[in-house]
Amino acid sequence: MLDRKDEDMVSRVSPRLPSKSNPDDAFAALVALAGRAGVGITRVVHRTDKAIVATGTRAGRPVVAKLLISDDPYWVSRRAHELDVYARFASDPPPVRVPELLWADDRLTVLTNVPGRRLHDERHLTRDISHAKVQLVLDTLEALTQWAPDPALPEPIDYHGRIHGEFAAQLLDDAERATLHTLVDRIGPDRVTAHGDALPANLLIDEDRCALVDWEHSGRYLPGHDLALLYTVGAAASPTLATAITDRVAAGGITTEYTMNLVLLVCREIRIHDSLPLGAAPAHRMSTLRDLHIRLRQQLRPASR
Repeated sequence: MLDRKDEDMVSRVSPRLPSKSNPDDAFAALVALAGRAGVGITRVVHRTDKAIVATGTRAGRPVVAKLLISDDPYWVSRRAHELDVYARFASDPPPVRVPELLWADDRLTVLTNVPGRRLHDERHLTRDISHAKVQLVLDTLEALTQWAPDPALPEPIDYHGRIHGEFAAQLLDDAERATLHTLVDRIGPDRVTAHGDALPANLLIDEDRCALVDWEHSGRYLPGHDLALLYTVGAAASPTLATAITDRVAAGGITTEYTMNLVLLVCREIRIHDSLPLGAAPAHRMSTLRDLHIRLRQQLRPASR
């Protein structure tokens, strides 16, 4: 997180764009700032309350321009981390396909436009994924775990802290909390590189290649984090994906680590959906998440013995 001095510096250097600013104003700011970077914007492809993303061209080359529109120190710090990771890519390339950083200031990031189509446009899959695509995605996520840049990436998750948080949210009981704390201690310091946000929209498929985009949450996690996230948002709709992930976990001997990640990620997903306006997500999704949550909590019982 940025300290107050860093926050004030960002505010002075860049125009303030509140997260609830008029979409037309945000687009105008994007066009203006992109123009300074030599980028001609073609169309907006994604917008949230923290950023607006568009495609364009720069010196005849297709690019992606991403403008931070939030002043929230958390997202400012995440963007700073992402820029640091892109710098790592240049000096120590990872074994997966990633965007190349072309230009950045305090608000705007310009990246190469990596070829490919999203695995899915929504956060949660709504259909089964072919065996070939599933294997391609899982091969890519597995390859990433072998990337060990020096110095090492940070560890985004305090696992003990997350366990306390889900207990406080009443998604774990006393026994489950104790079991998870014991498992974290038993696993020890073993961490691997992970994308950290391996949602379908961040996985771009181009024939026999898979690229990973949006590296704000990348770092070192317990093994199986990316697989657990993909299972959380994809297993219900894609039995092919669910089976393949389960097989990979067993073959890799990371069942305990994966289960730890899965429990915490399912708890988080439930909290996210609890916070959505009524009707913002399909009615069956929360039921599916609740069912998975119950099954995982049942698995924790024998783990403590």
